[in-house]
Amino acid sequence: MQIARQFWSDQRGSVSPFATVLMVTILVIGIIPGISTLRDHIVQNYGDVAVALESFDQSYSYTVNGVTSEYVDSNSLTDSAGDAPAGLDLTISASSE
Repeated sequence: MQIARQFWSDQRGSVSPFATVLMVTILVIGIIPGISTLRDHIVQNYGDVAVALESFDQSYSYTVNGVTSEYVDSNSLTDSAGDAPAGLDLTISASSE
């Protein structure tokens, strides 16, 4: 019991309130941009997945006993292979004055 009482009243590891407020402020200032960057990357990832799903080609062809079965997937999408990933539009329009 004596050891627990000494541990409870020990002041060697105490932190001042100013230091605590300063550490929390720095932590919050660092977390806010981190969370917004994470959000942007998640949106970008969803856009990349959408482009990948649009480009699936489900065409097939097989022959059994001289009979050929074939399906050609019609791709009616207008996306080309060189387009930028969907999601965030990071272009900045130049304003002329």
